Amino acid sequence: MTARQASVGTVAVLLTFLGAYLVYRLLSIIIVLLIAFIFAASISPMVRRLNRRLPLAAAIAVVYLGLFAVFAVLTTVIITPVVQQTTALIQSTPELLTQVQDQLADLQRRFRLPPVTPNLQEYVAQIAQQAPALAAGVLNVTLGVVTSVAGVLVVLVMAFYWLLERRDIEGTWISLVPRARRAETREVIEEIEAKLGAYVRGQLILAGIVGLISFFGLLILDMPYILVLSLVAGIGELIPLAGAIIGAVPAVIIAFATQSPQEALLVLALYIAIQQFENNFLVPKVMQRSVGLSPLTVLLAVLAGAALLGIIGALLAVPIASALQVILQHTLFRRQQYLANASPAATTRTPATTRTSG
Repeated sequence: MTARQASVGTVAVLLTFLGAYLVYRLLSIIIVLLIAFIFAASISPMVRRLNRRLPLAAAIAVVYLGLFAVFAVLTTVIITPVVQQTTALIQSTPELLTQVQDQLADLQRRFRLPPVTPNLQEYVAQIAQQAPALAAGVLNVTLGVVTSVAGVLVVLVMAFYWLLERRDIEGTWISLVPRARRAETREVIEEIEAKLGAYVRGQLILAGIVGLISFFGLLILDMPYILVLSLVAGIGELIPLAGAIIGAVPAVIIAFATQSPQEALLVLALYIAIQQFENNFLVPKVMQRSVGLSPLTVLLAVLAGAALLGIIGALLAVPIASALQVILQHTLFRRQQYLANASPAATTRTPATTRTSG
């Protein structure tokens, strides 16, 4: 190895470490950029339709105003009652724990089962002793909500400017690519944007449908806190694989505590039916143009995202994995396919070349 090669290798290693360090330090900004890009991809079809009749900035503004109107209606109609029910649920948590203990004790007496749970009264006393810590937690949640609002505004602004200047930004990026690969690079960007937009829109539709079905099902079963439970079911739908469990567990526990074991079984059957309806009908219909990842890939991506970034990582894992899949299909996999197709052709052309020369 020459001195020049050693110097180039050293510089490459240092630049790699510098890049990794910058990614680590700027991770929060990178996450906001990713969320803004995914949000922009999800509303891009609506913006394009309006852009046929309106200027681009006006089209984006109309879409934003429509989203704000929907959010205002949801806040007025749903959020206020949900906050009230959530407050009531938190206040009744000690009573619910006691009722769960009573139900378990009754089942143990009825079926002569050995004790399987510790005394929940101790947990109730511990919750009462930790009231100051819970109050501090409420304060932290409030501050987190304020921070989230600021983050949402940043995402909206970034998405607005991305949609407004998308062609210029893409042109700048693509100009850095060799001329022979520019058309394919543009195709990769558009395919990633289409997949991410379809995934986000599909997930939101699924979450809304699951939330509505859960609401009416729990209403028929005369369950308390139905707004909170249906909202948890809808939001849980946004989390791949584990969302159904996240939505079902609190509903089954509340049914067991406030109603009866039989009611808890009915609620469990309701959520199983919703899950089957979703897997066999909703997902094939709604997510036809979605990411196209295998269940194992989705599971690994979600676990990796949750391990690295928590709930945000779990939510972003599937879109990021989908984007990586598109890039690999246009680079590594396409090259392998090209080599596989080229090998037989080369062998068939060799005899013809020989005959011509002879």
